[in-house]
Amino acid sequence: MKYEDYFSMFLSIEEELAEFLKVINYSEKHQNIYSHKLVLMLLQTCPIIESYLVRLSTSSESVKKSSAWDSDIKDKIWETKKDKSIKLSSGNRQISGFPKFACIAEEVFELSKKEVTFYHSVLFQSNGGCTTSTYTPFSELGDTLPSFHSEYKNNKTKYPKLYRTPQWWTAYNKIKHSFDGVAQDKVNYAVVIEALAALFCILCFCEPGKESLKGNGYLAAGMIKSRLFEIKL
Repeated sequence: MKYEDYFSMFLSIEEELAEFLKVINYSEKHQNIYSHKLVLMLLQTCPIIESYLVRLSTSSESVKKSSAWDSDIKDKIWETKKDKSIKLSSGNRQISGFPKFACIAEEVFELSKKEVTFYHSVLFQSNGGCTTSTYTPFSELGDTLPSFHSEYKNNKTKYPKLYRTPQWWTAYNKIKHSFDGVAQDKVNYAVVIEALAALFCILCFCEPGKESLKGNGYLAAGMIKSRLFEIKL
């Protein structure tokens, strides 16, 4: 898919969230509420995050130019054949598992340091009358040991080391195969908003289509802004 396709899908889910906000406003009092609509939004959002991160970690120019691409432990990161050579599909490397492709993105783009602002309403944003929250949706990745670290050269050390899973991804993993009881325990307003903030985060900081964003009014004065989210480049 093209970058514009990913961003369009984000906008579509964001519109669903905006409609939900009209029914139940977001606040500290409401952040733990549960709804089937929130579950559906999470199930829409996380596969797009996965698809985009896999695309980045297997074929993006930024990753190809990184120290991880031809490192001594590349066979621990990307899928390999029996002879330890890297598997290719349509000329691109293959990778599996959220820890691996998320941590490659962390190494190259420093996702754990990226912040996203969420507006609690579509109203009164321009005059500062709208409440906001700030998310660092990939903060858990900050403790991951870099792939070029010498400890990875030990055959028993798997990549990535010290990995911690973001809460929104854990919630997605718990519900994608079963809703029974698990959904209401793991999925709430705050989790879904942070997942959508994570999608916006990677679309803004990981090889964004700046010309397309600028041409369509989403990028101006060093800021990317959608209806409910914004980041400063």
